[in-house]
Amino acid sequence: MGYDLHITRRPHWSDTGNEITAEEWLACVERDPELCLRPEHGPWFTAWAGPSGAGDAWLDWDDGRIYAKNPEPTLIDKMTAIAEQLGATVQGDDGETYPRGSDPPRQPTLSFSDRVTGWIAGFRSRRPLMPDHPPLPFRVGDRVRDTWGNAHTILEIDSAAQHGLGVIRTRRDDGTELRFALVAHGLAPIRETDE
Repeated sequence: MGYDLHITRRPHWSDTGNEITAEEWLACVERDPELCLRPEHGPWFTAWAGPSGAGDAWLDWDDGRIYAKNPEPTLIDKMTAIAEQLGATVQGDDGETYPRGSDPPRQPTLSFSDRVTGWIAGFRSRRPLMPDHPPLPFRVGDRVRDTWGNAHTILEIDSAAQHGLGVIRTRRDDGTELRFALVAHGLAPIRETDE
């Protein structure tokens, strides 16, 4: 696993459209004596013969972008030079841009709508909780007893409520209506002999 840097024309490298074509990449490689295609690793895989401490610096084209894994500052400098030729930028996996290898990356600036969308998304559940509920020993209309010994009548059982955690609505004998979480209700059926 590593951290990729991407030469891209897109606002964010993972977007679609505004691609750098494979033909543009191959023309760039052909013009640059420091770049050498290595087809044994893939049709667009290119070794870089520049001054790199890693000794195995490379670039590859995929899905409208050119990328490198864990590039050193000297390769980042090369990537920014290539990006300038292609009218593109160098972005990290998290969307930060790299002006040069020796400069710190610039964090992406979000538009107002992107910030609001992200803020709202923080309130939404990432994925609904839909636990498998074990079968209940009672159903609507049955009599149950809570952990304090109070008798209730089951009015409603909704297993999809509360993002899948479920709700049991009951009425105590004194007329008070209560709600219990289906996942932790503590209710036990009352047998006719118990009353």
